[in-house]
This record gives sequence, structure tokens and C-alpha cells, in this order.
Amino acid sequence: MGSVSVMTSWQPQEPSERSAVVDLSAVWHNVVRLTQLARGRKLIAVVKADAYGHGAPEVARTALAAGAHMLGTAHVSEAVALRNAGITAPVIAWLHTMSTDFDEALHRDVRLGVSGWEFDAVLQAARRTGVTAVVHLKLDSGLGRNGATPRQWPDLVERAARAQQEGLLTVEGVFTHLAVADEPGRPETQEQLDALTEAVRTARRAGLTPSLVHAANTPGLLSADQLADPDSMLRDAVRVGLGIYGLSPFEDRTPEEFGLIPAMTLRARVANVKAVPRDSGVSYGLSYRTARDTHLALIPLGYADGVPRVATGAPVRIGGRVYPVVGRIAMDQCVVDLALGRTVTPEGVPAGEPVVDEAVDPLVHVGDEAVLFGAGDHPSVTEWANAAGTINYEVVTRISPRVPREYTSHSHLTLGDVTVSRSASALAAHSLPQDPRPTRASDGEAFEQPNWTLTLHPGSAEDTQRIAERLAPHLHAGDLVMLNGELGAGKTTFTQGLGRGLGVREGIISPTFVLSRRHPNLPDGPRPGGPDLVHVDAYRLDTAADVDTIDLEDTLDTCVTVVEWGTSKVEHLSGSRLVVDFVRPQGVLPAAGEHPAAPTLAYQRHAGDVDGDDNHDGDVGDGAVAQALQALTDEWEGEEQDGDEPRTLILRGYGPRWSDRLDL
Repeated sequence: MGSVSVMTSWQPQEPSERSAVVDLSAVWHNVVRLTQLARGRKLIAVVKADAYGHGAPEVARTALAAGAHMLGTAHVSEAVALRNAGITAPVIAWLHTMSTDFDEALHRDVRLGVSGWEFDAVLQAARRTGVTAVVHLKLDSGLGRNGATPRQWPDLVERAARAQQEGLLTVEGVFTHLAVADEPGRPETQEQLDALTEAVRTARRAGLTPSLVHAANTPGLLSADQLADPDSMLRDAVRVGLGIYGLSPFEDRTPEEFGLIPAMTLRARVANVKAVPRDSGVSYGLSYRTARDTHLALIPLGYADGVPRVATGAPVRIGGRVYPVVGRIAMDQCVVDLALGRTVTPEGVPAGEPVVDEAVDPLVHVGDEAVLFGAGDHPSVTEWANAAGTINYEVVTRISPRVPREYTSHSHLTLGDVTVSRSASALAAHSLPQDPRPTRASDGEAFEQPNWTLTLHPGSAEDTQRIAERLAPHLHAGDLVMLNGELGAGKTTFTQGLGRGLGVREGIISPTFVLSRRHPNLPDGPRPGGPDLVHVDAYRLDTAADVDTIDLEDTLDTCVTVVEWGTSKVEHLSGSRLVVDFVRPQGVLPAAGEHPAAPTLAYQRHAGDVDGDDNHDGDVGDGAVAQALQALTDEWEGEEQDGDEPRTLILRGYGPRWSDRLDL
């Protein structure tokens, strides 16, 4: 991929003279968001074409850590390159030529899309290598490219069924590719989906049992809710590319409208600034001449770097102004006219008439940073695509290897944006986990990456509890478990499952009114002599220092400690932690970060219990107070228990205690 450097947000490092800066935290965020929009379906992250120019190994690792189930590439060589980079996750390749090395594909555990001539080539490779091929059969449902036509389909699935009986292949999936999903409302999309439905029926009648049926690309996923039956689009998995990189496939919709963050920023340092008189020609052909005395700034990015040659007029931001590219874009450079700058509004939109700057000392100087496109208030990739008469897919994908990729973990979201502030960010309304990115343990420390990520999709509250019960045997005294998610996402439901699996006293409810509650181990439970469970609600704790008020240090080593709303507050308690993010489907949550106000009660310190036993302090066991707390908590917890729509649980292990991936 050419020169690659790693730049992280906590390193005081000057960016290079020109670079494509890829925010891996944005990739992480986008994968979580897309999984949410997919309503828990498995996500196939498409990282072909070097991850649309963003860097395939880096994006692939981030997408998998954020919960992607599988990776997708066009060519087997791209999949093998991922294997060479140490990536062992499932990966599928679907575009083959007579030069494709199918033997290598099988040896390297690459799944294959098959539909035509390559079917026999894959069978021959399976015979030669002795490795059973895992394949996804592709239907041409109307795009007219690869895939078996509906007329060819019955023969393909019959042959696949026979080969599967011989042990030469396993049909894991059936898929198709949509032609006009980026134009919602066109009838051809539903016609293609109906054809896929019939093809799956035919495959099942032939004796095949595909577990992954997939059709949705990024536009298909983002427009699924406009269909009469969104499930006809979502199926078992979604196969998305553009959305992972934070871009919109629709001309009239921005990434922000879908809760996505553009991951790439293309930037450079201004190479030259000079004053020129009126009627000065600029660049090859002299197609542009200055309308007044002005200054020209030279940007060292051209079509050899992947900048479209025809994108005259495209925006470049320097400081607080946006300037248009003037004249033809050359191989190595382009020019902006500083007399045509427009001030950027707080919303990132150029506004007002051009600011004529004829001063001897212009506002732009050599060495200033010039951003061609990026996230936030920078110009967008789509603006460059419009100027070039193309699509945003092409603009990012064509950025050449001559431009170094720099990777950052700086996140555009903060904890407050997602879980606390109701209006600080438009993205807060999209109900993301509290911590959809690598986190910093404390000031001065590097961002900490999880050892592994496990994504699960419970379909009900009972499923959530069963997952927690399966987790419980893996927990021991001294373990710290942090639960992140909006109100009603299932955190207390999950803790109830943990309690059953650990064999502690029943009655687990939110400890909101008491901050911390201890549930003793039961002698006649499934783990007699096991650890107690300490259940903590840290919502009303403002800082890590406030944790001292509930004396968790006294019980941490002897109990399993489960903390809700604890991000940035309790990490210092242990060198290891298990973090569980709860993602609810969109449209069923209260406003982002909304947390009902707890009634004012005199008793706010640590309490052992509220149900009348002898494990309490002072008058906490008083029946009236206990009943009032129970009634209030039941009312609050009703929202936690009533919702039975599918969730997504994202488990991440940090520190030496959780070095090995859980298998639940």
C-alpha cells in the first residue's frame, strides 16, 4: 500500500506533508451503527480494493473488533493478503479469473463465491488438496454480472448438493447483488429480493441448508425500512462496504443522517503562496484566469495521488475558509485562488460572498494544513465526487499508494455524546454503546485495545439471561464486569442471569437508589462456596473518585463486581475487566442519555439489601422504606423487562485476566 505510518491522537506528532488520515475509531463506530441498523444480523465487512483505499488489514481488524462476523473481498489474492497479515476470521472472495489460485484459497481457509465456470475449478482444487471448500452460491437476480441466472440456478444447486454429499464442498451461503438499491422505491430491488427468496427455496428443495443468505449492500441496508418487509432485505447477514467507511450511497442523504462518520481525511501542507496580478493564467491550458489581484496557494496533491483531474471547483479547506480549486488539476499539484475563500459556518457550510483578500500578507501561508475532504466541518468526499462527475466510492478508492496512510484512534464521539448529553450531538440519538471505540484507561496512558471482541444477538430478555448464565461459570472472585447501554437495553436483565449462574440470592434489581447491593452466594445454589455478586449502579457517580464513597475496594477481591454506567469511573479498580455493550434497535429508546430522575430519598449510601433481611445498615430494613424502594424500582425496571425486541451484545475482554477469548 506504499508508505504507512501510525499516528495516534495522544502522540504529539506532526502530520506528514500529505497523507490520508484514517480514523479507526470512526470505522469502529460505523460497524456498531450498521449492526444496529441490521437489527442484529451478521455483518460481512467488505474490505476489497484495500478497504476502499483505507487500508485492508487495519480496517479489517477494527471491523472484527467492533463485531463484524466475516470479511469480504473481490479477489482471492486480497483474501490471502489478509491471511498473510495474521487475520484468521472468516473471509469470502467472489470474483475469479482463470488465474485464480483456488488451491491456495482452500489451504488458507478462504470461502468462495461460485456460480459458473469456477464451480468445476473449485471441485478440482478440493480433490487435489483434500480440503472441503466452503462456498456461497451466487444468483444473478437482475444485475447482469456474475451469478447463475434463474434458468441456470436449479442445475447449479443440484450439482452443489451432489458435491456436498461427496464431501468436496459445503454450501454455507446463498447471495445476490442489488442493482438499484441506491435508488429507493424502484421496483427492481423487490423483484431481485423475490428472486432470491425463490432461489433459496429451490436450494433447500435440493437438500442444501445455507445458513447465510445475504443481499443487502450499504444502500440496501440503509433503505431497508422503506420496504414493506424489511426482513426480505436483511436476511441472515448484510454485506456492507461504503457504510463502514462512513459514506452515504445516496445523493440526497448525508452520512450524518444515518449516524455514520467519514473515516478518511485527505490533507496536505500548503507548498507555496504567491501574489499574482489580475488576469493571471493558472495551470495547463490556462483555462482559468484570475479576476483580480490575488494570491494563489499551491496544494501538493494531484491526479498521481488519486485526486480526480477533472474536479476543478472542488473545495479545499485552509483554516476557517473553504477555497475552490482553480485551473486544471495536475499530476502532482493543484491550485486554489485565495480571493475566492468563503468562511465556514459553525455547521461546516461555506457561507456568504467570497472574501476578497488582496493583502500583502494573506491569511494562508506556506505550511498551513489544507484539507480536501474529511469528517465534521471539512469538505465532504461527496462534494469532490460531484465536482468530478463521479461517486464518492471512486474518490476514496483511487487515493494512490503515493499518499501515506496515517491511522488514528481519535474518536469523534465522547462518552457524554453517547450516553449523557441529550442534545450535544446529533449522533447521540442513535443509541450506540457507551464506548464504541478503544478507550483510555487514565490520563497519560495509551488507548487500550481489547484482547478480543465477541458479538451476540439475543432475540429476547430470556436469551439475554441465558447468555449471562453461560458466562457465569467463567467468572471468579475479583472479576470486574462493566455493563454499558441505554436505559432499558437489558443491563439488569443480564445481571439477573449472572446471578442465577453464580448461584446468589435472588432479588436482583437495579441498585439505583442505593448505588451498590451485595447478593450472597447460596449454600444450595449451583456454585456453593462461590463468590458473592456485588451489583453497582454508577450513574450518579460523577468521577472515579466518587467510587470511594461506596467502598468497592472492600469487596472487590472476594466478589464478582458488576457495574452499570461505570465507564471512566471504575477501570482503575482492576487491571482486567470484561465490558459488555448493549445495543437496542433504533426507535424504541428514550432520548439519548435520558435517565429518569431518582426520587429524593434520605438513604443514599451503600446498602446491603432492601428486602427485610438482616444484611442492612440502620433503618434501611424498615418495611415502609423497603416497600417504597421496591415499588419505585419495579416501576423503573418495568421498561427493562417489557421490551422483548432483539438486542446486540458486544463483549470485550481487557487485561491479562481476559487474554483468552470467551466461547459462549
